[in-house]
Amino acid sequence: MHFKRNFSKAQSAKTKFRRTAKWTKFRRHVKAKQKVDPITGSPLAPTCSVHHLDMREANYENLEDETHFVAVNPQSHETVHFFWQARCGWRRAVLGLIRILKDMEKINGTP
Repeated sequence: MHFKRNFSKAQSAKTKFRRTAKWTKFRRHVKAKQKVDPITGSPLAPTCSVHHLDMREANYENLEDETHFVAVNPQSHETVHFFWQARCGWRRAVLGLIRILKDMEKINGTP
């Protein structure tokens, strides 16, 4: 099923920024420097994202502080946003995940 995306002005501006040479060069730099997805430990894929840790719209184009960015593979990026937006709060959601994984480990052994 195909859904028509309804982008806000802010989303359109972000998309436009991600097409600039400034962002492309910065993304390549972060990816080359990092090399590994910090969540999975896997090598960064060609399709990796450079995630903005500073989620404030006003700072989206500010590339001055590299520590405000992290390269992650596509599924890790989705996971970060999934937990960040959890209704119960990301801390409670992560604790719930840890409980489930511990139960799985108890039942199945260490993967």
